[in-house]
Amino acid sequence: MPDIEITEECRALIAAEFPFNETWWRLPDGKWQMEIDAETLQRLQKVRRHGETISDCIIRVIIVTQHRRSLVDRRQMLG
Repeated sequence: MPDIEITEECRALIAAEFPFNETWWRLPDGKWQMEIDAETLQRLQKVRRHGETISDCIIRVIIVTQHRRSLVDRRQMLG
């Protein structure tokens, strides 16, 4: 499994959004290292924008997903 390095903000957002027990390693520079499966890394690389960090990409994907979920929930409430 590949490792990625992410920021504290990214780690906190992942932890808040996904209730799973993953192993995180705090690095000396304050970032976090975590293992992800190869398929997830490949998907992130496909949606990652030029010059965007992996943390920025993950944060963007989670925010877009939350927004879309909110829109679907609103539509369902309006029936």
